[in-house]
Amino acid sequence: MKKPDMEKSKYFVNGLIVSVILFSFVPDIYSESPYRKIFYSTYINREMSKWGSIIHNIEATKEPTSIEQKLEYIDYYYGYIGHLIEKKQYDAAQLELPHGQKLINEVIRISPQNATAYSYKGAFVGFRISISKLKLIYLWSDINKYISKAYELDSQNIQAIIDMGNIYFYYPCLLGGNKNEALKYYLKGVKLLEKNNNTTNNWKYINLLTILAITYDKIDMPEESKLTYEKILRKEPNYKLVRDELYPKLQSKLKILSQND
Repeated sequence: MKKPDMEKSKYFVNGLIVSVILFSFVPDIYSESPYRKIFYSTYINREMSKWGSIIHNIEATKEPTSIEQKLEYIDYYYGYIGHLIEKKQYDAAQLELPHGQKLINEVIRISPQNATAYSYKGAFVGFRISISKLKLIYLWSDINKYISKAYELDSQNIQAIIDMGNIYFYYPCLLGGNKNEALKYYLKGVKLLEKNNNTTNNWKYINLLTILAITYDKIDMPEESKLTYEKILRKEPNYKLVRDELYPKLQSKLKILSQND
């Protein structure tokens, strides 16, 4: 891999971290988890700050033993650490990081071909870089290495599909970034979740539709973006991010475009 441009690489890593909040996914390995609705509600209502206490209470109540439980808990740390980094709460993020890393390493040790765990491993490298930018030089290539490995292991793995899309979305153009390619991965993820009927109380599905709408807008397909936001609001009318921010912003943009025609 060619040596990355520092500023462009920093943009990609920071963007990838933000995508953890908006666009993180795992397979439907815990569709019957008692915590699914809790995390869905906090996401829809933009109450990510509650995740930390919820995660710690869960762990205190039930230590994860199976691979499925470990991946579920990793997903919670994945979202929470991303939230802390987005809010520039780096010290708090640093304290949470070892919990998720430990679980990732445990899964890979037990299941060395686990695609979901490798995708998480790549994302957690991104966390480390965001917390300490000095690690960018020697850790940069690991993000792509682990996420690409995850997709090679299982091209139908939701986490790997979305993380591959995120790489294309946030990568600088000179280093291979291509939002049209990202769109293909996001569409693939949407179709897979819908095919598997994994859309009810699933914040990951709402997440994916959100980044799909954003991607459409970024590649100058605002009508497709509008239709996607409307699809989201039919599914979840109380989703604050789309209802109060993203959809109104796009409507204003479309109004201006129509006036200029």
